Amino acid sequence: MQKALIYCRVSSERQKNEGHGLDSQEHRCREHASRKGYEIERVFPDSFSGGGDFMNRPEMSKLLGYLDKNPHTSYVVIFDDLKRFARDVVFHWKLRNEFDKRKAKIECLNHTFEDTPEGKFIETILASQGQLEREQNRRQVIQKMKAGLEQGRYVLGGTPPPGYKRIKRVGGGKILVIDEPVAKIVIEAFEGFASGRFISQEEVRKFLVEKKFRHGKPVYLETTKRLLRRLAYTGYIEYPKWDVPLIKAEHEPILSMELYNKVQDKLDGKVVSYSKKIINPDFPVRGFVLCSECREPMTASWSTGGQGDKFGYYRCKTNGCEERNKSTSKKTLEAEFEAILAKIKPSQRALDLTKAVFVDVWKKKQSEIDSKQHNLEIELKTLAETKVKILERIEKATNESVISSYEERLAEMSQKEAVLKKSIMSFNEHRPSIETALGIVFDFLKNPLKQWQSGNIYTQRLVLRLVFEENLVYNRKSGFETAILSLPLRVFGLPEAQKSNVVEVAGIEPACEQDSLADLYV
Repeated sequence: MQKALIYCRVSSERQKNEGHGLDSQEHRCREHASRKGYEIERVFPDSFSGGGDFMNRPEMSKLLGYLDKNPHTSYVVIFDDLKRFARDVVFHWKLRNEFDKRKAKIECLNHTFEDTPEGKFIETILASQGQLEREQNRRQVIQKMKAGLEQGRYVLGGTPPPGYKRIKRVGGGKILVIDEPVAKIVIEAFEGFASGRFISQEEVRKFLVEKKFRHGKPVYLETTKRLLRRLAYTGYIEYPKWDVPLIKAEHEPILSMELYNKVQDKLDGKVVSYSKKIINPDFPVRGFVLCSECREPMTASWSTGGQGDKFGYYRCKTNGCEERNKSTSKKTLEAEFEAILAKIKPSQRALDLTKAVFVDVWKKKQSEIDSKQHNLEIELKTLAETKVKILERIEKATNESVISSYEERLAEMSQKEAVLKKSIMSFNEHRPSIETALGIVFDFLKNPLKQWQSGNIYTQRLVLRLVFEENLVYNRKSGFETAILSLPLRVFGLPEAQKSNVVEVAGIEPACEQDSLADLYV
């Protein structure tokens, strides 16, 4: 019997999963093979768009490979419809040539292939018609999607951004709504990356894995990169490819524009930060503790004893350093480090006074920001009025050169207007509460040792940044050198701060001149 292969294709994975088309195509092809007396040897079902290179279709590539593995067998390849073959004239004939080279005959249920000039002409016309339909469909889809974007609807991609889900809305269509608790994980990832809690995108990825972000599915680095670039989280959308400018979306934001921009600056290299390639929770101070001789970060690793027991060590690995490869046990170094944290216990009075200082500075900065925003709004208003005047002049003008000059100026002003609107938008988006932010920070400062011992590696790294102004230096013989604490823990070392009238803001009795830094700590 004549051997036959069947090729079926639908345009998307969704059509394949929902059973639209593949089964019926295969059924019709099998009936055709039965009428012709063919023996079906294998079926190749594809879920891929008909446009473009046929070698990008997985099952078509497998089909051609199957023919290559059986060069001495004569095959008939059956298609349900000529459109399933290729919806692009160039690739239609390329694919025809691939089958001819393999001496495979092709048959289609709605078209008879003829190796004559007239037959090839008709075949080309039909292939062109398929290409025309495909391109028209694509244009129609793009027009509908662009219209949706311009109306503030998020219509990009089949799956909504993680942290959102689609629900039906009154009047038809679907809208994005916040999906908890995934949204909270997204917020924590952005805030952690912006603040330096997560130094690199790899740290963000590990955090997402720890939070079971994709419910057991792997979280790749590329997934993390896409997540941190999603503008939709701000409640705005834009798509320059279709000339859709930045506009307010209809869905509720998860992030502020300010936080999003901070993350983009960091991703674009505008904010320089130290990036540690490997974070190992077994050695939480690795990279933070410096060698006393060369002042370079110490590394750490496990060593195995004679009976298989593991011992952790910190050591310097800098070439030329006198302390190179001289080890200090993990237990000793980390115990001495925790002893430093144990001594840091500021009194509530000291914390309240320090917080008052920071709030006072914050309010002054916020006043400056409000002034800048007000100036931008005035500039935007003036720009809009000028544009109206130019439009009026264009209507009255008759000289084409003058009209063209006005239109160029109008285009420049429109670009400037978009920049101003985006800047004002950043000011208005969810202004952070300094009291809330400081509350989180000072919870860490109340008892750093407790936070260190109870937290994971990311919490421990946050403790390092909040408690210490600089990296700690460790001498293998004498231990840690003097630690320089962060500003909140040092501010009362200044006599001026002890006498400052900001104590009245905090509602605390002024400190006596004899009060010292030690008096303010338990």
